[in-house]
Amino acid sequence: MKKYLVLAFSVMVVLAFAATSFALHQVTATEYSPSVVKAAKAQLTLGGELRIRGEVNKNLSDFDNDKRDTSQFYDQRARLNVKAQVSPDTFGFVELESGYDTADDSKVNNGKDNYTWGYGSNAKRGPMNIRQAYVATQGKGLGMLAGLKAGHMLLGLGNMLFFDHTKFGDDALLVWTSVGPGELSIIDIKVSEGKTTDKYHAHEPQADDADAYVVALEMPIDMINVSGDITYLRGRDQSIYDKGTNLINIGVRANADLKVVKVKGDIEVQTGTNKTASTSPTEIKHKGFAAMAGVEAPLGPVSVRGNAAYGSGDDDTTDNSDKSFNTLLSDQQYTTYIYDYKVKGAGSVNGTCANGTKSCGLNNTWYINAGVTAKPIEALKLSGDFYFLRAVKEVALNGNSDKSKQLGYEIDAKAEYQIDTNLVYFVEGGYLMAGKAYDTATEKSDNPYSVRHGLLLKF
Repeated sequence: MKKYLVLAFSVMVVLAFAATSFALHQVTATEYSPSVVKAAKAQLTLGGELRIRGEVNKNLSDFDNDKRDTSQFYDQRARLNVKAQVSPDTFGFVELESGYDTADDSKVNNGKDNYTWGYGSNAKRGPMNIRQAYVATQGKGLGMLAGLKAGHMLLGLGNMLFFDHTKFGDDALLVWTSVGPGELSIIDIKVSEGKTTDKYHAHEPQADDADAYVVALEMPIDMINVSGDITYLRGRDQSIYDKGTNLINIGVRANADLKVVKVKGDIEVQTGTNKTASTSPTEIKHKGFAAMAGVEAPLGPVSVRGNAAYGSGDDDTTDNSDKSFNTLLSDQQYTTYIYDYKVKGAGSVNGTCANGTKSCGLNNTWYINAGVTAKPIEALKLSGDFYFLRAVKEVALNGNSDKSKQLGYEIDAKAEYQIDTNLVYFVEGGYLMAGKAYDTATEKSDNPYSVRHGLLLKF
């Protein structure tokens, strides 16, 4: 009998602790439940993708066949997302992506969206970070045909000549409203937020930050879609004499589907000032600009295209103007596979992109492009492009004292084959016939190339 009493008492104790834990959990949950309206069950939609790639690179950093600049590796990216639709007009979206945060310099794949195979045997692969996490609502709750997005989201403007953060996203507030058949958007973007390393105030927001404010309008007119935006970029550091950066980018663009041919055009103009941090700040005036035009003609299973683009540059550090076309772009391909995506570009000596750095877009660069795309069968897509590349202002990207505008010629190709539903195998690559701007102090540059293949599964 004593055994049964001990057993019964033990069960009562366990249940009591379980009930207490459950009650505490319920209280915590209640604290974050909506108090104005009754909470409804959300409709959850799960999704994601897996990407596995193998890559071979040659001469991407030193442009010299005699030096060891060849890499061969596999990498992998994983994405998981969930959309919580709580009503016809409101949802939340969260997307996780593999790869390390750009703020952690100790990681092998710092700032990338993937992890490279082989780092550690029998080891777990890199963490999952937040790529997107935002709330979106529209419609009657705002009293008009309008919408609101708030959180971490992917953002890009127009043809991505000036601003594109669609790789990792920004923290932002976005409000839009309908204007006739078009749409007007106002966006407040926190580009960067400074923080102190003071142990007593660690990671508290400081004055050294950068914000972007965007007003964008898109309007369809018959077969033509016209859009424009004004972006005001305000940035400063914590220096006493720093008066900050005030960059204004104005973009106007149009594209039209004329049935027999598709055309597009884009003009970007920059103005504003930048006052450097010194006891007697010098005011630098922004005077950069860029332009792009393209045409594409579908001919049955084949389409041909031509594009041209120009971005201003600056090679004078003694005057009080910045004539370069400043850009805020992600580390991803926009035009060429090698020059635009893999190697150092001809960015200006002034502005946000110094020459010899990557992801500068049209900063101090212009090109002419001709390409073709074909679908010989439904499951296969082939494309090829040729680029003629030049710098606007002369540069020497590998230490040559003799500067040049010659960046070279590039040939790119890509093949995509759909193996099964949502499963694609692809091969892509590029070969840059490097120009004189890439010569070293002692010899002519050797040509860089890169080839990559992989599997992409979306679900």
